[in-house]
Amino acid sequence: MEKVTIGFHTFPSGKQYTYILTPERTPVFLRNIIFLKNTANPREVAIVHEWGMPKKGRCEPPKGQMEWKELKDTGVKPGDRMTWTQLYKHMQKGIIREMQEEANVLPSEIRDFHRLPQFYQQTWPESGLADAQFMYQFWEAKMTPKTMLEAQKRIQILVENEDWKGILPSDITEKDAIRWWKPEDGWDMIRGGFSKKMTALYFRS
Repeated sequence: MEKVTIGFHTFPSGKQYTYILTPERTPVFLRNIIFLKNTANPREVAIVHEWGMPKKGRCEPPKGQMEWKELKDTGVKPGDRMTWTQLYKHMQKGIIREMQEEANVLPSEIRDFHRLPQFYQQTWPESGLADAQFMYQFWEAKMTPKTMLEAQKRIQILVENEDWKGILPSDITEKDAIRWWKPEDGWDMIRGGFSKKMTALYFRS
């Protein structure tokens, strides 16, 4: 079974993000995106809105970078090699964390959670690392309209307590709203660039 070499890079923010190395030694940073389908209307997925930004063009499905702590806490060291099956288990924990942070949805509130065959990869010159790339792994789960209402209430509590934004970690205060969305609602709501590309790829599939 094929194995990949794992490592991390520490960015100016202090965040340590996980990458795998290609055979050519190119770092490919691992990321996740999750499509939370509405059990009452499978055509709809949950999207979250970037805190304090205009209403349109700033929404996307919950997503985020794979943090090294999720591997470090299990004893993984830089330079270790692991199979994709092993790696997916760590990435699964990563997207569950992002789902809780961005969408305020709890693991107990979703069902049929699974990895999809789709992924999205592109170069990442903004990283400051030569030839770096990033790769988003797609995940999917279902949640009920009741869960959506609960998530909206949790996010609203954050928004109403403005002083919390200066106290809580930035990961918790990235998004200020969550709602259902389907392509018929208009693509102008979805954040541009790779967020829109990934959302379109999901719906095409």
